[in-house]
Amino acid sequence: MKKLVLSLLVASTLVFAGQGDYKSELSLHVGGVKPEGNLDLENQLNLGLRFGVYVEDKFFDMVEAGFERASSVDYDNSTQDTNINRIFINLVKEYDLTKDTALYGLAGIGFENYRNPQFDNDDDGFVQYGVGLKQWITDEFALKAEVRHGITFGGDNNLFYSLGFVIPFGKRVSEEMPIKSEPIVVAEKPKPVPVVVKEEPKPVVLKAVPKDDDNDGVINENDKCPTTPSGKVVNSDGCMKIVRLHVNFANDKSDIPAEYAPRIQDVVSFMIENSNYSVAVDGHTDAIGSEKYNLALSVRRANAVADELISQGIDRSRITVNGYGETDPIATNKTEDGRAQNRRVDTSFTK
Repeated sequence: MKKLVLSLLVASTLVFAGQGDYKSELSLHVGGVKPEGNLDLENQLNLGLRFGVYVEDKFFDMVEAGFERASSVDYDNSTQDTNINRIFINLVKEYDLTKDTALYGLAGIGFENYRNPQFDNDDDGFVQYGVGLKQWITDEFALKAEVRHGITFGGDNNLFYSLGFVIPFGKRVSEEMPIKSEPIVVAEKPKPVPVVVKEEPKPVVLKAVPKDDDNDGVINENDKCPTTPSGKVVNSDGCMKIVRLHVNFANDKSDIPAEYAPRIQDVVSFMIENSNYSVAVDGHTDAIGSEKYNLALSVRRANAVADELISQGIDRSRITVNGYGETDPIATNKTEDGRAQNRRVDTSFTK
């Protein structure tokens, strides 16, 4: 028994150690156990504690480790009772029904220990499977309603039912809000200043040609960004033209939902109309999570947009992909609205 318990604890520790960059949650469960009739046990009050870690790019969404205890469980037709301790590891798959509601399934393996073994009830391993419903009440609290079936290695059956109280580690990330950006406009070059010639015998007087130090087509006195890099496309204020694509990516994902296709199509149309231009696709994140993970996430999101541009006919040689992680925010990361603005993909253009 000790070897099996130790193996389960070591396995859960190794799983959690490899997922330190992902979001996690702690849940307290209160419920009951209905044992199979031949176990000679009364129905049980069951209390449990679980710790779950979200994972990425797996066929499941979460790994959770749990401990449950049923105290002073009466034996049928006897004055004796026992305590039952159970430890287990589950793999959990979630299916979102709405923004705040998810249906989930689970499957796992565990071990149960009897303080007072009687009537062929003894320590044994078990497997289990079940379903549940998860409802977020606020971004910091959720409820779980769950039913699962456990089968011991010896063939005995238990039906578990519980209500869980969930607390996430780190504030839950809500749905991102796309932010409206200006249409792409290429600034026109200033018209040449005519030469003014005074009548004879007065000498010819030439007006000074306005200076444009960064050669972006906007004269210095009107240029709000006087140090724009050479070759960048600018707006009428002389600032680099940036298109912000606030794509609502799912949790730790880089797939682009269909509703953002029109914004990406605007970029494709501009690139087709200006065949001598190149585009830089820059990915950004908010400050939730580690810097290393956010940097990788920003590159994946930028590549997702770049792949969409390529699929719509833009040559790969005209696209540059950059990931900046959380290093270049455009709003505060202390509020949900600010974080939503920072989760973005920007595009800028070069002649």
